[in-house]
Amino acid sequence: MSTTGAARAKETTLARSATISIRKQEPNPRGKVEVAPWTGRVHFMNKDKKDYRLRFWKPDSEPLTGIDILLPAKSRVTVMIKKGDEFHYGVFHTKGDEAALGKGGGPIVN
Repeated sequence: MSTTGAARAKETTLARSATISIRKQEPNPRGKVEVAPWTGRVHFMNKDKKDYRLRFWKPDSEPLTGIDILLPAKSRVTVMIKKGDEFHYGVFHTKGDEAALGKGGGPIVN
């Protein structure tokens, strides 16, 4: 299937990487973050001195159906995005039950 010129232009102009900084459990930027498919990377940088849980889930699904990834204190986690991917995410404390409140942003998309 051929790709239109507009679609190709969009793919070539998307950033290869983006960084979402976490400070006091708040992501910055909070809105949509889009990177190039297949080569694009979204870096989650924890500026705090405590660990967080990053929870990723698909649109139109419940957050508890997603996957949790540890974001260590003063460290980072990198997520690669495939073509057509879109995930919402939340930043949660590592301790707590499934009802614990997280602070989210996103989505992250290709």
